[in-house]
Amino acid sequence: MNEQKTVLVTACGSSIGLEVLRSLHQANLPIRVIGTEVSWWGKQVADPYCDQVLLLPRGDAPGYLDAIHDTIAQFQAELVFVNTEPELEAIVDSRDDFEVAMSCPGKNGLRACLSKQVLHDRLAGHGLTAATMVINAREDLERALEKFGSPLWLRCAEGPRGRGSIVVEHATDGVFWMDYWRRRDPGEDVWLAHEYLPGRNFNWTSIWRNGELVAAASGERLKYFLAQVAVSGITGNVSHCQLVDSAEITPIASQAVRLADETPHGIYAVDLREDVQGIPKITEINARQAFRPLLYTQGGINFSEVFVKAMLWRNDYTFEPSAIKVGLEMVRGMDFEPMFREVEEQGIS
Repeated sequence: MNEQKTVLVTACGSSIGLEVLRSLHQANLPIRVIGTEVSWWGKQVADPYCDQVLLLPRGDAPGYLDAIHDTIAQFQAELVFVNTEPELEAIVDSRDDFEVAMSCPGKNGLRACLSKQVLHDRLAGHGLTAATMVINAREDLERALEKFGSPLWLRCAEGPRGRGSIVVEHATDGVFWMDYWRRRDPGEDVWLAHEYLPGRNFNWTSIWRNGELVAAASGERLKYFLAQVAVSGITGNVSHCQLVDSAEITPIASQAVRLADETPHGIYAVDLREDVQGIPKITEINARQAFRPLLYTQGGINFSEVFVKAMLWRNDYTFEPSAIKVGLEMVRGMDFEPMFREVEEQGIS
């Protein structure tokens, strides 16, 4: 494991990208880290953790796909961490043409991660998700409210960070909300109404190799930045979270991944929320590290390190489960470095 490898980390100055970099830095692996960014300030933030940072077009810009291919070829990258939804959407159609290890699944699995409607269709009939209906008009909302009860959860089928999410008690409110989003973002869209899930909010991050689960752990979201000014109370940017035991979550989340992707390979971050009976239900699967990668790293399971070793040194590496610090808390602020607080209880990752 002494041969140096080249790892590419996209959006390396973003919230998630920076935590991936910090986790790789803590791992102290024999790797050269090349970062990509879209802004000078993102480049400046990421520079201390990279051998070099390049400025590339945004994932939703026309030149992104050519730029990422050229960068991989230029630096002979052997593994790529892709860290934003626009980038994943840009590569999905040509995902299987990349001749390099990537953190995101292949095309089939990636489609399910990028579309909540596709994901729900693949999980249907297994009792893993909240009851769901496609919503196009007032009549659909009225039927959903009659079937699921009030309130229900309304959101866009595609997009990160709770895009378009709102708790709806009356059909009129939901119709206004969909019209508002359609006016500000014209084009085809799909809206979903879900049975409202009032319980705890979990993440289950996992690494898979050729259909086999390599490593997994779970965390709980406790607070979000600016939740008080978000109509849904969810902004997608966690300010307070903790590690939790995975025993009850792993069977549910791993089944969902296997249904979403016939041969899971890569990183899958599953989001779940408890129903009224306290049973975790799948809300989405991200094709990248989500939640807070640095919390997992501080808690004893460095997913960035595990993924690099599993993909680049696969013949010489087997993940050995270790005790993680269940209950370890992470508090993030806009003006200070993340803070961590430990408790005594431990679980197995």
